[in-house]
Amino acid sequence: MSVMNLIMCLFLCTLSVCCFASSHRSILREVSDNDRSGIDRDYAVELNATNFDAVLKDTPATFAIVEFFAHWCPACRNYKYEKVARLFNGPDAVHPGIILLTRVDCAEKINTKLCDKFSVGHYPMLFWGAPPKFVGGSWEPKQKNSDIEVIDNARTADQMLTWINKQTSS
Repeated sequence: MSVMNLIMCLFLCTLSVCCFASSHRSILREVSDNDRSGIDRDYAVELNATNFDAVLKDTPATFAIVEFFAHWCPACRNYKYEKVARLFNGPDAVHPGIILLTRVDCAEKINTKLCDKFSVGHYPMLFWGAPPKFVGGSWEPKQKNSDIEVIDNARTADQMLTWINKQTSS
């Protein structure tokens, strides 16, 4: 069994126990490089300064991950966030309603103030929290006891799934 499969199994088992105890829906799927059509889709919800608060306010998801990125950033292009987003977002999501995965392009002029509110100092920068905590919220690096947490150690799909698993199982 590969490391990816082992991590995925642990993640899915934990989610099934925590979130789907009364559900009979199968959650055994894997994160792959492409969907069934062979086209690499981005399932992360694109946010900007005009829809940020509304989308996060209206989501039924318990948690949100917001990726602040720049479309010109090589590290952002190499980061395969959409592999994880496919599990939680979109019409074929394995775990809908648990975590909303979103993105904000800080290179777009409309998003400058929004990215500044969250003290985005590098790309990509990922945040975790309850969706209502992002609405009208902000984040500062020196802030203690924030309801919004920076995800520092999740630069691959495997690391992201491990990180999410730790957060949802505690």
